[in-house]
Amino acid sequence: MVQMVGKILNTYGAAVTLRHEGQDYPIRAFFQPVRSKSWQYLEGDYSPLGEIPRGQYVYIGPVEPAAEAGDTLTVGSKDYWLRRTELVWDREGPVYCWGMCVEKGGEDTWGQS
Repeated sequence: MVQMVGKILNTYGAAVTLRHEGQDYPIRAFFQPVRSKSWQYLEGDYSPLGEIPRGQYVYIGPVEPAAEAGDTLTVGSKDYWLRRTELVWDREGPVYCWGMCVEKGGEDTWGQS
């Protein structure tokens, strides 16, 4: 299962840099804005290319290198704080890392629903 998830991440994942314990790791991961029906998403910002997502982001990445809360992800030209991470397991061990992020230097929407 780990190999299958790794292949999916390498094929379809975005280029992300994980800064963990002072070291940068180039990895492939899924990184998407969280969509919710809360008030903060009712008034969106738009660019010529569509809606500009705000708030929280979900990260799905490899087990190694281990991402932890407090680490930084760089996606494109923006930096994000990992606020929470969990390993997702199958019966043989960890398969991938799941995390929630907020944009670094942006409005901190962590804890808002």
